[in-house]
Amino acid sequence: MPDEYCPGSVPTPEQKITRNRFGVALGQALGTLRESPGVARVIWANFKDGVLMTASILPSIMSVGLIGLLLAKHTPIFDWIAWIFYPIAWLVRLPEPLLAGKAVGVGLVEMFLPSAQVGPDESIILRFVVAVVSVSGIIFLSAMVPSILATEIPLKFWKLIVIWFERVVISLVITTPIAYLLL
Repeated sequence: MPDEYCPGSVPTPEQKITRNRFGVALGQALGTLRESPGVARVIWANFKDGVLMTASILPSIMSVGLIGLLLAKHTPIFDWIAWIFYPIAWLVRLPEPLLAGKAVGVGLVEMFLPSAQVGPDESIILRFVVAVVSVSGIIFLSAMVPSILATEIPLKFWKLIVIWFERVVISLVITTPIAYLLL
């Protein structure tokens, strides 16, 4: 393996250890331990970071979830999206394929909204499949998509939508037969 370094960097290659490897490793580990902050300080820093992150993310998750819920209840947008999933839900013989299509479509907005869509339905198979698909779809607008788009990961919004769609279709095709076998 060639020793190539990024231009402008200062190379610090590891020294070759030929004797007493355990002793050298123990010495390095103890040195690192001495330089690290105490357990209480690390716990406090992580707790503080968690509270700050929660305070900054929670409003966006709740607002997008509320907007999605309002759109699902008071507009026909997710009824239209349901027709995209209707043929798949019908092919796998889900009870009430249009409701299933609407529920998995709402999963794009928030992971927990699909369960609210099918919660009152009597079919345990439909509720099981929608619950599994909403978790396995995992890409949703309230948290996951903004987090990915805020990073340097080279993914465009439309590609995330395509990935979500593929995950939902595959999950429907795999989960429905399992639901009929188990329930």
